[in-house]
Amino acid sequence: MSLRSFITLRKESRCPKPRLTRAGIAKLENYHWPGNIRELRNVIERAIIISRGGALDFDLPVTESAPVQSQHAAHAKSEAEPEFLTDAELQRRERKNLMTVLEKTHWRIKGENGAAELLGVKATTLKARIKKMGMKRSSN
Repeated sequence: MSLRSFITLRKESRCPKPRLTRAGIAKLENYHWPGNIRELRNVIERAIIISRGGALDFDLPVTESAPVQSQHAAHAKSEAEPEFLTDAELQRRERKNLMTVLEKTHWRIKGENGAAELLGVKATTLKARIKKMGMKRSSN
């Protein structure tokens, strides 16, 4: 789907200009597209309408096939990585990742290029995670 098609789609739906985020792009790239270009068009059109000029959030159907890894993700996987993670290790990595994003965004949770947008989650979900993990902004 070309950029011109994307712009035409937005104009046809008479919606304000949405934002395409890195998280949105990754979600589209990592999805196994069993259908044709019309499926992609429908997913994008729905996201444009629902976004109301905000960040696009793609509602992709759940399939039984394994997700396709992007070239970057496949390359980044190291042979030294364990086959699975314990719950404690998973929580540690989630906390570290969240702290990295919060520091990168100077603890801005919502809005354009906010932590929630970069992570591809709703701001309310992110706030709940921060509270659950007991994370607080340092006073430095």
